[in-house]
Amino acid sequence: MAEQPGDRLPSVLLRALDDAALEVTEQPAFLLVTTDENGAPRIGMVGAGELLVRDDRTLRVALWPGTHTARNLGRGGTALFGAVSPGSVVYVRLRPEPLDTPADLECFELTVTGVREDAHAGMAVTSGITFRAEHPGHEEAVATWRHRRALLTNARRA
Repeated sequence: MAEQPGDRLPSVLLRALDDAALEVTEQPAFLLVTTDENGAPRIGMVGAGELLVRDDRTLRVALWPGTHTARNLGRGGTALFGAVSPGSVVYVRLRPEPLDTPADLECFELTVTGVREDAHAGMAVTSGITFRAEHPGHEEAVATWRHRRALLTNARRA
């Protein structure tokens, strides 16, 4: 049954995006859905290392420059963030605003405008999309993610 919990990120999602999430080798991938200039949906996958929770109403995201997702967020409009975890699916509607960031990234502040949780009795979600940062590259990936999060923490609105 779909529930409308409001305009705040649920605690399960806050935990999935905290600093401890970066250390785990197998991590969830999150879906970030935008629309292109023709109105067609575009799906991008992001991980915890590309996201920063400012508070329960605000996310920040660091993207590679020139991607469809970055271009679409840069045009404004609404984006949809999807998080699949055992037991439920969370959909978060977002309003993007660009941040001043270095040339090698495009960063945005994403303000939560609505949250919906989708769970059905007797039809439990058992898993979502995951990826594995394998050794020896895991330590390098964690260092990169921590650097991105530091940039997101200090970024100012454009």
